[in-house]
Amino acid sequence: MILVALVPLTILLLSGFLFFRRAARAATEIIPIPPAPARPQLPVPTRVCRTLRVYFIKPSKYDDRGRVQHFWKGVLPNNTLTVLAALNDSYNRLRADDAVYVETVIWDEQVDGPILPATVRAIQEKALEDGVEVLIGLAGVQTNQYPRGRDLACQFRRAGFPVLFGGFHVSGYPESRRFLEECGITTVVGEAETLWADLLDDYLRGELRPTYSVTDGIRAKTGGADITVPVITEAQLPTISDPYLRRFASATMTTLDTSRGCPFTCSYCSVKNVMGRTMRSRDPEAVVRWIRDAGERHGITSLFIVDDDFFRSPAWEPILEGMAAYRRDGHELSFMMQVDAEAAAFGDLAPGERPSSQRQKCERFLRLAAEAGCYAAFVGFETFNPQNLLAVTKVQNLAKADRQRKDGVAAVAALEAVKEKYRRVCQNWHRHGVAVHCGYMIGFPFDGPECGRQSAEWLLDVGVDLASFFIVTPLPGTEDHDKAVREGTIADWDFNNYDSQHMVSHHPRMTTAQVVSAYRDAVRTFYSARSTLHALVSYPRRKDLAPAARDAMLRQRLYYFYSHRAGRHPMLGGIWQRGVSTEARRAVVTDEEARAHYLGAGLVSAEGVRVELLA
Repeated sequence: MILVALVPLTILLLSGFLFFRRAARAATEIIPIPPAPARPQLPVPTRVCRTLRVYFIKPSKYDDRGRVQHFWKGVLPNNTLTVLAALNDSYNRLRADDAVYVETVIWDEQVDGPILPATVRAIQEKALEDGVEVLIGLAGVQTNQYPRGRDLACQFRRAGFPVLFGGFHVSGYPESRRFLEECGITTVVGEAETLWADLLDDYLRGELRPTYSVTDGIRAKTGGADITVPVITEAQLPTISDPYLRRFASATMTTLDTSRGCPFTCSYCSVKNVMGRTMRSRDPEAVVRWIRDAGERHGITSLFIVDDDFFRSPAWEPILEGMAAYRRDGHELSFMMQVDAEAAAFGDLAPGERPSSQRQKCERFLRLAAEAGCYAAFVGFETFNPQNLLAVTKVQNLAKADRQRKDGVAAVAALEAVKEKYRRVCQNWHRHGVAVHCGYMIGFPFDGPECGRQSAEWLLDVGVDLASFFIVTPLPGTEDHDKAVREGTIADWDFNNYDSQHMVSHHPRMTTAQVVSAYRDAVRTFYSARSTLHALVSYPRRKDLAPAARDAMLRQRLYYFYSHRAGRHPMLGGIWQRGVSTEARRAVVTDEEARAHYLGAGLVSAEGVRVELLA
């Protein structure tokens, strides 16, 4: 992230061309994704190499005015796109002797701009000109991106392209899968590592199936029935695309997943139901080699480790040791990671008390993280209220003695215990020079109208450096969503609003307006002009943060202040939202409206032949 409030207007005006010209032109420019393997040497007699051009597209979302969100600069590269690009590289090595070559094009609508009808035509014309086949993949689609992703998928199907659709939303919501499959769109459920080669083989044989899901791997528990998840020990690590990274605020920062899954049972989270509660890690030696290569070949100096809980990864110790050794060799490296509160919740030892093995593990984790260059730990506090933590089964944030319902004086004591635990988390990370970025949710069952302001004040009091606030949202694929459907409390079925800024379900104690007001109170209190100014003045003088943490918090605090003033969630936006053409505005809301609007007249094949849509 960069200091966004001081970006000169002249740079913004000179940064691009007219949008509609850029969208059509970009479709014809195939940007190589390094490290791209050379085309296989063809044996004699020469055979024609069959080329498949795969577009991995990360859809944006519609803003409240119906415009596709598109920014001058993004703030966080998408890890799914780079992981999928790596799977294509692996496939090329696997099929090197088969006269088949897969090209990769990645398109992130937030930074590359909306895909327009002219873009679809340009992709089709370029494919015919180059004599290649095209496969469209809507990748990593979250629930709030589903309406935009669905609209794009229907437009590509109408033009005759084979289309794949994957991500957390379709992995957790069968109703959307059924609709897409009825439209001739292939859905991909779960992780792609063990099924991608089979999927491409099926396409090349003309036998692409309506849906794919993981069948090869290990059984993992979820919040419901067990699922199969792939073993990722030897899986290809993400491909680094220098052209892609240049579309973001920092071209020297990228993302990396070293493990997958989450062992906890929080009812609002879909991670455990899509990736399982069994933690699986990549080969730590391969991860460290990748980090070294990223720095030496691509100039990467900063990482966001996107594991849902790096502390629970089976391989955190060798990875951190390798990163620390890399820094001791004189290389620049810093990173941010996600961890649970328990990693740093230990208190002071009593006189004569010996540290437990768990405490020793936690202390080693914090020490190694700091030595490896960690500048910020993202910790899911979510709420101070013990009753809320119990209601959503986030019991790991509670002391063991408080993991049951309490009333009266006991309830007050439990609340104070939570506050003290969060204070210890901040203090322990600060002792190692690491900043604390917390996630906090507004609208849990036991929240009241004053919860936003009060919670923000408590977060500032316990020492949180940066806070990301979210309105509680019953995401499809979670226990909260299943419960809301059973009880009939869903108030809004427009998935575009499932972005943690809109209230989409009925609250037992507050009106929708009160929940939204509490959310805004939390943001305004934590990111008030006075609080932000105080933070900016104090960061350079703070002795409890390492220089990298102070610099990062300074930049991120300014970016969060800017984003909230612009009415956008910082995690869903970027720097300077750009205008879009009328063709990049929302035309429909429901699935059936999308079917009628985009597919009512049937499909058009790549050869320009109209074919009838089979429902």
